[in-house]
Amino acid sequence: MKKLSFLLSAAALTLMLGACSNEEASKGEEKEEAAAETAESADESKEVRSALLNYQGEVTKIIRNTDASIIAEGQNPAEAAAAFEKDAKAVSIPEKLTDYTKDIEAAVDSLSQYYVKKSELVKAGSEDMAEAEPFKEEYINSMTKVFEEVELSPPAFKSVFQ
Repeated sequence: MKKLSFLLSAAALTLMLGACSNEEASKGEEKEEAAAETAESADESKEVRSALLNYQGEVTKIIRNTDASIIAEGQNPAEAAAAFEKDAKAVSIPEKLTDYTKDIEAAVDSLSQYYVKKSELVKAGSEDMAEAEPFKEEYINSMTKVFEEVELSPPAFKSVFQ
């Protein structure tokens, strides 16, 4: 009887140890999966940030060229504004920024309106660009929002413009 009781206790103990070790192994696997997902998410975030910085760099070049062209001697400001729209839309929004495409496109549209208004004012001989400023501010606000959503500090947009 004692032997049978001992064997039953040993069997129960073995089953409990087996169940506990499976539970520990399961927890270990879950931790590994979570760590892999976190690393993958971090890599994707880096790619999104890099894509945004590259895109903004391209647009900044176009902005600087357009600003220089609009005020250049002998240059038609309306042609410079039209060239901006064409050049800015030629810069494709990277696939990594798909979630932000609407905001980016709206920002570029605001900037196109800014240059159209600025070219009208320059052509009219005005040095006061106050009428064009709201469009530039829309661009800055939209792009700042995108930068903040991808957890990047937005560039000093105002220093980009002349």
